[in-house]
Amino acid sequence: MSLAKFIEDFEEAVEDIEPGSLTAATKYRELEAWDSLAFLTVIAMVDAEYNVHLKAEALKNCETLEALFALVSA
Repeated sequence: MSLAKFIEDFEEAVEDIEPGSLTAATKYRELEAWDSLAFLTVIAMVDAEYNVHLKAEALKNCETLEALFALVSA
């Protein structure tokens, strides 16, 4: 799993995100498209694509896509 692939998967999972518009430093919770549906969709995407069961609290504690990737990779 690579960070670039993870960011692509995140962009595909969250509605209204332009492909290629996010970086590792993106603070995903500040995105206009970030809402409760996006929150649940990302949890489901991580479960389906990476077989990692994220807890809501862990997702809330990450600030950037790179930090979220590190959590999923661990």
